[in-house]
Amino acid sequence: MELELYNSATIAAPGRLLDRSSGWSRVVLPVRFGLFEHPDLGLTLIDTGYGARCYGRGAKKSFGLWLYTQIFRADLQAAGQVQQILADKGKRPEDVQTVIVTHLHADHISELKSFTKARFIGSRQAYDVVSKAGSVRAALGHGSFLELLPPDYASRLDAIEELPTIALPYGLGTGRILVKDQVSIVPLEGHAVGHFGVYWHDRQTLYAVDAHWLLKGLSDREPMFGMSKSVASDVPAAEQSLDLLRGFQAAGGTVILCHDPGGCGFDVR
Repeated sequence: MELELYNSATIAAPGRLLDRSSGWSRVVLPVRFGLFEHPDLGLTLIDTGYGARCYGRGAKKSFGLWLYTQIFRADLQAAGQVQQILADKGKRPEDVQTVIVTHLHADHISELKSFTKARFIGSRQAYDVVSKAGSVRAALGHGSFLELLPPDYASRLDAIEELPTIALPYGLGTGRILVKDQVSIVPLEGHAVGHFGVYWHDRQTLYAVDAHWLLKGLSDREPMFGMSKSVASDVPAAEQSLDLLRGFQAAGGTVILCHDPGGCGFDVR
């Protein structure tokens, strides 16, 4: 059940908006997604990264999604597209049995419609909020677009709110059991409604997704600012999530972030 992380795309952001000590030169950030296999969950994805439904030529998009892609420009990585990774492994999208949807921002759900046979594990609260966003402004504010979700998303959603609870070690607090003694869901509110990370018990490793853009942000212990603050749905909650991650690191845990430009031991490409 080894986690593999792949880079679906890159985005470039001014360094000063990510790190106060940086200049204005652009920093290239990856857009990761995860893949692993498990006897209970089957072939499993953690999010999907960016793909053709957001940035492909000729992709049909609403005005809101088109505007979003103009604001957050991304360069797709052909070799890192989720469909290509599966093909390289001799798998098809129909072979994916589970997709863990950590939150509903476009860079994490771009290709969900490809997985017609999968169940989704995600936040029901997040879906309820996004499904009620009735304007372009609201969709842009959430960074989430219903058109990227399969029409039957709600009926295939196993809500994390209904999973059994567990007291997690290393200061992680109360989580939700995905696979007993192996994989747990860790609520990390603030970046987006229902945002959560995935914890591997045997590796003492937490994929904290978008709790911050840079791992350096955990060690700096500064209040949130720049891009991390501007996209957060709840800044005080996001600050609390960062404090939780700092405590986890201090206790010896390993944190991985989706967009941190530094490599990690789970990166494949």
